[in-house]
Amino acid sequence: MKIALFLLFTSQFFSIFQMFALGTYPVTMFDVGVIAFMGVAIKRLLWDGEILEFPRTLATLCLFGIVITSLISAINPILEGNSVKQIQIMKTGSHFLYLVLLTILCSGLKIKITDWKFSIQAVLIFAIGVHLFGIYQLIARALDLPLAWISLNSVSFAARGGYDLSSINQGDVRQLSLNYGSFYRATSIFSEPSTLASFCMFILTALLVPFLRNTRNFIPSKKFNIILAVLTIISLFLTFSLTALSLFVGLLIFAFATERSKKSIKLLKMVAVTALIIISTNVIVEYATDISVSGLFTQRVSGIVSKYTGGRAETTEGESFFGRLSTIKYALEVWYCYPITGIGIGCYYYFNINEAHGFSDSGLFACLAETGILGFVMYIGILSGLFIQFKRFVFSPYYLNLSEDSKMLSHFSFYNILLVMIASFTSNTFVASYFWFEVGMFYSIQSIVFREMGNSVMRIQIMKVPLKVLFAHSQPIQK
Repeated sequence: MKIALFLLFTSQFFSIFQMFALGTYPVTMFDVGVIAFMGVAIKRLLWDGEILEFPRTLATLCLFGIVITSLISAINPILEGNSVKQIQIMKTGSHFLYLVLLTILCSGLKIKITDWKFSIQAVLIFAIGVHLFGIYQLIARALDLPLAWISLNSVSFAARGGYDLSSINQGDVRQLSLNYGSFYRATSIFSEPSTLASFCMFILTALLVPFLRNTRNFIPSKKFNIILAVLTIISLFLTFSLTALSLFVGLLIFAFATERSKKSIKLLKMVAVTALIIISTNVIVEYATDISVSGLFTQRVSGIVSKYTGGRAETTEGESFFGRLSTIKYALEVWYCYPITGIGIGCYYYFNINEAHGFSDSGLFACLAETGILGFVMYIGILSGLFIQFKRFVFSPYYLNLSEDSKMLSHFSFYNILLVMIASFTSNTFVASYFWFEVGMFYSIQSIVFREMGNSVMRIQIMKVPLKVLFAHSQPIQK
């Protein structure tokens, strides 16, 4: 299982590349990880007869509930007799159930806490290379050096980016990064800056939790953690992303609100060091490009605020906020017409094909439009249920009795669920592969903590008599 989790975690670094395509579905390294995971799961469930154990929580109920609501969302395409929508719901619905099945198995299987820790450690080590490459790309793009841009070969970008398949096959589609003079937004190995920003926040959380809790770090090297923290803050700043800003501010507010008062001094020191790194980075970039990134951030935020307050500040070139907001409004229009069961999972695009809205930029509102209020309640229940459960873990007196790894990963999950909730507003997480895997990790850690605390669980046994027992009994007895 350790290898399968490692493949799933590290597959995010190769998400822009497909191994091959099945129609319009790109088969990537993530799918290789899922196949490895499923292979181990099948062996343990059928051959060994392992019993699935699910915590009796709201989050578990909603996880199974969202499977039902996704199937119910097919009602409208079926009643309308719309064959295009019916085909689409079979394709997207199959992919969605494939991802949720991964989450369900993560929740029910007895996965070792050390396996999750090992995979996170691997990601932290790889992160050094990711950040260094992202910084190199800024220089390479300004000077037209090799690897300044990475071509995207995944067919998924044909649907989302409006590209034709021939352009993708010929390598003409590259990473999305707007430039302001000689400054290009950082992307590193990801398709766009906001994806790099989300990755940076995952890394920062892994560094922040042990720092606040005075526990062992994921990587037991002070020098390594300092270098990684500095590089992560630099990368986050250079993404020039509203997602980065909202996630970072949300994380800080949450940390100040939930940690004990004596931790406030440590948080203030962290904020001061972060500010110093950002100021230094801004000075260097401005010296090299004559562009102030902090000035761009100020202009970007003030431009958005002025749009609604009647101010005079202009929005930055290529501002995506209003486009994202328009897809949310459009999703509400779709939901208004299909309020209970939704238009059908994957059918958002077909509500009005004359409108320029290929997909929603918000996971929450995509869920609302495609699965209606029923699916929306389940989606909210998954995230809020996990958040509430980890809050109980972290602030429970039983928390002290947990193993050190369980303590650390419980607190890590507590913070990361908040980030996932924020990201669900700003990006389409509803049918995103890595989103459901990360949620699967939260469910798995919840199950591990439940078992350590001795709490009641729901048991499901697939094979009452394991195949290895049946096979052993079928062998002829040697005389």
